[in-house]
Amino acid sequence: TELVTPGIATGDQLLQQDKNNFLCSIHFTESKQQAAIGICFLDMSTGEFFIAEGDQDYCDKLLQSMQPAEVIFTKANQKKFKEEFGTGFFTYHLDEWIFNHDYAREILLKHFGTHSLKGFGIEDLDIGIVAAGAILHYLKDTEHPNLQHITAMQRINKAEHLWMDRFTIRNLELIGNGESPTLFSTINHTVSPMGARLLRRWMLMPLNDVAQINERLGAVKHFIIDQDGQQQIKKLLQATGDLERLISKVPLRKINPRELVQLGVALENCAALKKYLSACDNDYLLRLSIIINEITLIKDRIKHEIKENPPVSIAKAGVIADG
Repeated sequence: TELVTPGIATGDQLLQQDKNNFLCSIHFTESKQQAAIGICFLDMSTGEFFIAEGDQDYCDKLLQSMQPAEVIFTKANQKKFKEEFGTGFFTYHLDEWIFNHDYAREILLKHFGTHSLKGFGIEDLDIGIVAAGAILHYLKDTEHPNLQHITAMQRINKAEHLWMDRFTIRNLELIGNGESPTLFSTINHTVSPMGARLLRRWMLMPLNDVAQINERLGAVKHFIIDQDGQQQIKKLLQATGDLERLISKVPLRKINPRELVQLGVALENCAALKKYLSACDNDYLLRLSIIINEITLIKDRIKHEIKENPPVSIAKAGVIADG
């Protein structure tokens, strides 16, 4: 038995490949400070976890950029949410006591197994931390205790991006409902679902920092010059598939034998990808090569312990290799 809501769906048939499936949590405060709303976005299918704070205008722009599948907040704020953010979202309402700073902090520290939140750079986001704790509470409340793939939180800094409201996004035809061509559908030549989701987010949250923009352009220039390398990387990424969602299926206990073999293939491709990037003369690509962990032990175990073409169901014979 599984409880499914729009924001915590993880089945392949329920998800769009080129779009994140974010569950959003909002914490309203009566503070007279400008940053009066804490907001969090979590994609359970990939493990991505974002946190931010800001005023109503900023949070509205975040909602338009992230386009969550479901938004949770306290029962007392139903009218306030509709007035400030409209009626275009699926929503769910929780009890007031869940949105408590001490409780939220405790639930986050317990989940990440740390003594503080300084390592994530979010220690000062008191209102955001409340929203983040509410998300983890909601997941446990809906019988989703296996969340080991959610290993970090990422702070969204307002100053780093150009923020667009819903009218700008609509009038520039950046994204749409799939019926007519958009900027995203025109420029999306990514070869993996992971790339499509990242491109979509980059497009809706353009960078402000010239140095960071030039780093991305430098990487693009590298692959334009190195055509052979570009083709090699494309093949590797294509064969890797949706590694983010594949990994998330492990702690969620939904991975099947065939997907496990695909995970092994993906890890082999990661090793080849790391080898290519580590030989590049581009600083940005070199930094990416350092981040990649080949996880050789897991890769070898899958290769030697699972048959090459196993059945989809674990219930059928012929999954484990001889010996």
